[in-house]
Amino acid sequence: MTNVVKIIEGMNTAMVACDADFNVLYANPRCKELFKDLLQMEDFVGNNMVDCHKPETMVKLKVLFEEYKQKTRKLDYYTMEIPDGTLTIVNVPHYNDGGVFAGAVEYIFEGALG
Repeated sequence: MTNVVKIIEGMNTAMVACDADFNVLYANPRCKELFKDLLQMEDFVGNNMVDCHKPETMVKLKVLFEEYKQKTRKLDYYTMEIPDGTLTIVNVPHYNDGGVFAGAVEYIFEGALG
């Protein structure tokens, strides 16, 4: 498992994971670096995603999480404009051993996909 952690920690793609209640559980170094200036936070792990997203984005995420709970959606993505360009955020659910929705992982790509 150590090799997987090293891969995630060394990715040039930002990654953040949260639980089903939107609590941020993990952010890799690239994610912390990318959002340090945008969020004015040194480290947002332990915070709720409400602190990291606009209210209209949270409305969308609440609907999305419900779809993940019901297993009617497998992923979602959206773009976000920042001062340095465009971010593409790909959001995928994760489930516990019993198959119950446990949260989501976001991969943040710098630039538009496609």
